[in-house]
Amino acid sequence: SGDFKIVKYNNGGNVEIQFLKTGYKTVVQLVSIKIGKVKDPYSPSVFGVGISGIKYPITTNGVKTKEYMLWKDMLRRCYSDDFKKKRPTYEGCECSENFLHYEYFYEWCHKQIGFGNEGNGNPFHLDKDLLVKGNKVYSEDTCVFIPPEINLLLVKHTPSRGKNPIGVYWDKKANAFIAQVRKSKGNREWLGYFKTELEAFKAYKIAKETFVKEQAENWKSQIDPRAYEALMNYEVGIDD
Repeated sequence: SGDFKIVKYNNGGNVEIQFLKTGYKTVVQLVSIKIGKVKDPYSPSVFGVGISGIKYPITTNGVKTKEYMLWKDMLRRCYSDDFKKKRPTYEGCECSENFLHYEYFYEWCHKQIGFGNEGNGNPFHLDKDLLVKGNKVYSEDTCVFIPPEINLLLVKHTPSRGKNPIGVYWDKKANAFIAQVRKSKGNREWLGYFKTELEAFKAYKIAKETFVKEQAENWKSQIDPRAYEALMNYEVGIDD
């Protein structure tokens, strides 16, 4: 955690110290100093960038808090090389300076519409690219909480479709293009056979945008107005 100074030695069980870099003060046991167990909660320790602080709990009754797990998972997606090898779509993602601080993130979460919605055991998800399409930065200006059903609608399955436009697949047996759209709970709706990729994509685009707007209306009363507006203005691009 960096260098610290002993401010006052009261006894072996009560040593007042202060970390030089962050200024954080605490009381520790002398034995903790000797065996190197003294840590500064205001130094970056989570994935090398996250600062947990001491203002809010990390665990409750031995279980990691919802806020901490959201924060840690967000940092993992941005700063864990192992994770990004498995999920390359997160390559280049980062967090705002404020979101690197658990204390700030904790307070931000509790001000957000949808954060407290547990969805019958399936809580709302933290989303970074609904408000700003293609966004790579987790921040207070780009993130909202949305229902899992909506978040699933926005997930792209690029590897599974190959070189075809989103929502379009080539059926070798039928010698035609197929358009399908994912709807509730990931279920696919078949839209038909088409002679060209463009015709198939247009059918997909209309169906997908219509369904997204339907979901926006269904969840309007429970989601952030910014999320509702973004969903109502949602457009599918052929390069998505």
